[in-house]
Amino acid sequence: MADSMHEDIPLLDGLARLADDYDAFIVDAGGVLHDGSAAYPGALAALESLKAAGKRICLLTNQARRTASAARLLDGLGLATGLFDYLLTSGELAHQWLRHRPEPWLEDLGTACLHFGPIRDAELIHGLDMEAVDQPYLAHFVLGTGLNDVEESLADYEEVLRICARADLPMLCADPERWILAGDGRAPGGGALARRYAELGGAVDYCGLPFNDLYDRCFALLGIGDRSRILAIGDNLATDLAGAEAVGLDSVLVTGGLHRQDLGTAWGEAPDAGRLAALCAAAGRRPRAVLPTLRW
Repeated sequence: MADSMHEDIPLLDGLARLADDYDAFIVDAGGVLHDGSAAYPGALAALESLKAAGKRICLLTNQARRTASAARLLDGLGLATGLFDYLLTSGELAHQWLRHRPEPWLEDLGTACLHFGPIRDAELIHGLDMEAVDQPYLAHFVLGTGLNDVEESLADYEEVLRICARADLPMLCADPERWILAGDGRAPGGGALARRYAELGGAVDYCGLPFNDLYDRCFALLGIGDRSRILAIGDNLATDLAGAEAVGLDSVLVTGGLHRQDLGTAWGEAPDAGRLAALCAAAGRRPRAVLPTLRW
């Protein structure tokens, strides 16, 4: 018998062929529905068709934004809230963690926060009894949401990360993505910053995929006990698909997003089967199917 990891993964033209097998769909946003500046052609129609078929849709994304601002971003891209039932972000979960401190390690973080990431992500501590500081020696902990600017590199943070690690400042990473889409390429994300901090000896806790906290909330909202009736759709093998597999969900990989460079394809172009199989095998993932882009 052939190793299932090395069998060809079905490459589908659209989602319609799978729709009857599932009652709910958990869908990533960036790289699946949009590229950060515009919705992908076909994505809106796919969501509309799922809704028309009576399916429940939860958008689940590693994004260091509160739910309301993430919804505004999607609406500005033409992805109105009526196209999905629920929206969950790692940023909203991080905000709730910092507000309610449900675990002892969160209680121990303190209230003075040194933030690494785009200034917009500082909304994660707005309205909380916390203080934003700009120097490691003033901080109780580090909030990592990414690099401050896409023009920067991870090396630009080496010195300050070393200072924070020496000061034993814990880091809460609110966006575990190691890479994010940036124009036609990709740039280091919050996960890359956190990984480097851990390599330097810093203590890191993650909020978001592939860890199951977001999925637990999603399941509670969907109210579907049989996980074989839920399909996850994402563009990142290391977060979206790894997270889905960890909680027992079937998954579909959209290759027009983050892994486009790895597969050597233009947007919308079907990947080479051998190259796709090698990429999935290297990541230890086995999606049920692959779509070049999300379309019906």
